[in-house]
Amino acid sequence: MSQEFPEAIVRLDTFSSAVWYRGKRGRYLIEGSKCGNCGELFFPPRAGLLCPACLERKMEPHRCAEGGVVVAQALDDMGFPAWGYGDDLPRHMVVVRLDDNVHVMGDVVDVGPGEEVAAGLRVRAVLRKHRREDTGAWAYGFRFVRDTKGEKGGS
Repeated sequence: MSQEFPEAIVRLDTFSSAVWYRGKRGRYLIEGSKCGNCGELFFPPRAGLLCPACLERKMEPHRCAEGGVVVAQALDDMGFPAWGYGDDLPRHMVVVRLDDNVHVMGDVVDVGPGEEVAAGLRVRAVLRKHRREDTGAWAYGFRFVRDTKGEKGGS
């Protein structure tokens, strides 16, 4: 230990560029895993784990579909947002079944006053700002918006 680094071990909340770099594909793409033996899909990725369907470890990266259907939703309008999410109240939290049958949690943005988010709504993933980090930098990730192109009668 030294005066410059008084802690014996690195704190878990310390920013690590290596950890950030390794996880960036999962933040900017909806990337899961696919079993190389039976083809079962998983999200989040299951690198190094057994496939519960065939008990093999042959996982490979899989880019999940970007469109899907809302299967469950909850409105977060408690009045006190999670840290860093203050500009986006109320938040429409959803579980989306993507077109490749993978389930993902997220939130639907760009919902106007009086518009409803309910099960059966067709959505697509987009890259958006999520929140500000301790450093003041923006953290980006995927969120969902209404998919007007995928709806019946849409252009």
